[in-house]
Amino acid sequence: MIRMFIFLTAAITLCSCSGGFSKGVKKDLSTGLSASYNGFSIEDIYLAAAGQRLSGNAISMGTKVSIVASGVENFMEKDGKVFPGCSIILSDKSGKEMLNLPDAFSEMINGTTVAASKVLTASVNTGAPMTTGETYHMQTRFFDKQKKESEIVASVDLLMK
Repeated sequence: MIRMFIFLTAAITLCSCSGGFSKGVKKDLSTGLSASYNGFSIEDIYLAAAGQRLSGNAISMGTKVSIVASGVENFMEKDGKVFPGCSIILSDKSGKEMLNLPDAFSEMINGTTVAASKVLTASVNTGAPMTTGETYHMQTRFFDKQKKESEIVASVDLLMK
């Protein structure tokens, strides 16, 4: 009986200390987008183009395509601001990197509001040297510049049409 009480107390303490900490995996079966998150909580993550959620991964050449994470929470705040980062890698089917952007949010040196950080978007413009009929791999990593172990990593294969 005492062991059960100690176990329950330890379990309650561990759960209450999480402070919104979250870890998990999401998969969109219609687009093939897969994501994992650690240190953040998210409501949704999806593939979009022209501001609309996509239902597949076939992308018309010349389209701006985005990975969008919404309902993002748990950034470390500093003076009322948060400091998101975003790396984007686009590679061809052989794994050759066509784009490697270490931080697409690098201009955000003064941070942003907590409200603005609830939706994070990583975008690439499709076009040359990409070719129609080929598949390309897009990987993005959203992270907290104040707490780098907090991250959302997402990847998807894009079929150019």
